[in-house]
Amino acid sequence: ERFISKGSAYYALTAPVTTRNFYFLMLPKMTMLAFSAAVEPLRIANQLTGQCLYRWFLLTEDGNPVRCSNGISIVPDGAIGPVGPDDTIFICSGVDGYLAASDKTVSWLRTQARHGAAVGGVCTGAFTLAKAGLLREKNFTLHWENQSAFHECFPELPIANQLYCRDGKVITC
Repeated sequence: ERFISKGSAYYALTAPVTTRNFYFLMLPKMTMLAFSAAVEPLRIANQLTGQCLYRWFLLTEDGNPVRCSNGISIVPDGAIGPVGPDDTIFICSGVDGYLAASDKTVSWLRTQARHGAAVGGVCTGAFTLAKAGLLREKNFTLHWENQSAFHECFPELPIANQLYCRDGKVITC
């Protein structure tokens, strides 16, 4: 199966598990390192247990490849569309995070959150979450290098001085 790679280490789970779905919305100039740091633990957990604990799907607004900040293009699984209420969406952003998300993407994200999906921001993904109005009265963070620019755009939203935050169904790192 696509989501379970082979490895020599093994960890047996004693209880049944429910597979969780993660959708990574890749925005132009996203940071590949932050994206990889989010996906690889899911893959390794599946590999260690030999079970499909997690599935991940790569999305772009239009289903076309996205070019990362390092110049490498990534081919998505598809375009944005409905996700389940128990699913998690991570906005993967990076350079120019304040410009990366279109109105269509922001509207889609707002709709998915309203229907129950958890939403998160990786690197500068908090810019998109803020544009969607999903950070009001939430603890959140984003890459330290972009915090000044974020404060200029959203002075009413205080940034937590943490590596990651989880506040209800909002997750940022």
